[in-house]
Amino acid sequence: MADQPPPFPEAVKDQALLRLYRYWDERRAGRPFPARKDIDPVDFAYALGRVSIIEVEYDPLRFRCRLVSTQLTEHLGYEMTGKYLDEIPERSMREFVRDSYERALERRALLYETGTVLIERFEWWHETLMLPLASDGNKIDMLLTYRNTMPPAAVVAPHRPG
Repeated sequence: MADQPPPFPEAVKDQALLRLYRYWDERRAGRPFPARKDIDPVDFAYALGRVSIIEVEYDPLRFRCRLVSTQLTEHLGYEMTGKYLDEIPERSMREFVRDSYERALERRALLYETGTVLIERFEWWHETLMLPLASDGNKIDMLLTYRNTMPPAAVVAPHRPG
């Protein structure tokens, strides 16, 4: 009997995100997770500008950015493709991203989040879907991540009379 797909928010409006989720779910083929070899980026060209592929290393736990979406790279202002998560220059951005990757691993299921977060005096709106991949069908070794973001908005501190 095939595993049931993980719960997914019905309120999602982003059609590219939904298509990518359905593609991943189809590629699972009854397993907890598809492998990277089951995923062909040509099949989801409609989402590539927002897709990142994160490699998970264990002992110690580290995350390497094999591919970072062009949209996220533009909003960050620097390239992370080929780098480790701990090379993100902003400490709070590093912590936010690491926390989300770790939650996906702990849940052993897709992770969907949306909202606005305050990072380094900037508000970041995001809609994120993390889809685990596992070479052996069980141990997560990659995260296929779809992240839609708006350009960060600077938060202006209120003026205080001196």
